[in-house]
Amino acid sequence: MKIKIVIPDYVQKVGRMLGKEGFACYIVGGAIRDLVMGKIPHDYDLATDALPDEMLNIFPKSVSIGAKFGTVMALVQDGKGETHEVEVTTFRSESNYVDGRWPTSVKFVEDIDQDLGRRDFTFNAMAINLADVELDGADVEKEVEIYDPFNGLGDIEGKLVRAVGTPLERFKEDGLRGFKACRLAAQLDFEIDEDLKQLKNLFL
Repeated sequence: MKIKIVIPDYVQKVGRMLGKEGFACYIVGGAIRDLVMGKIPHDYDLATDALPDEMLNIFPKSVSIGAKFGTVMALVQDGKGETHEVEVTTFRSESNYVDGRWPTSVKFVEDIDQDLGRRDFTFNAMAINLADVELDGADVEKEVEIYDPFNGLGDIEGKLVRAVGTPLERFKEDGLRGFKACRLAAQLDFEIDEDLKQLKNLFL
């Protein structure tokens, strides 16, 4: 599906800097859900195949906020000289969660599909490939293609909170996902998927 959105110049800047060094860069997560629903995102999370050390070299003003998990906070300026924080995370897969909250094993991968497959809900598992967007630095509306392997767009249209993959596995990984599902359903005025409702004893 293609939609018309405005990508802030500082987000484009991150994409250009990574692309110049030969790395992929995608907008991921809740920002795309908000854009599809006609809302302005509060922040933008990006995903890349660049490793944390490589990102720290690419972004002179950056901070490693979770080296184990591949997350770097890039500090970039917009056209007005204002500094913005953008979280950029290496594509990864996760396994062996401890205490129903934190993964003990994180593997950096080169595939956006593996990265999206570890996420919680379908409408948070969409991506926009910045390599396919004209990154001219202008805050103007652009037509972009949304990569949507888990039918998040369909669930937004159907106003449904649905897990990526098997709900039981997603909730075993992180026990707080049940509360998050309820919170999102209330905030967005969505219904919770029937398969998720079957797990209510795990999180209510």
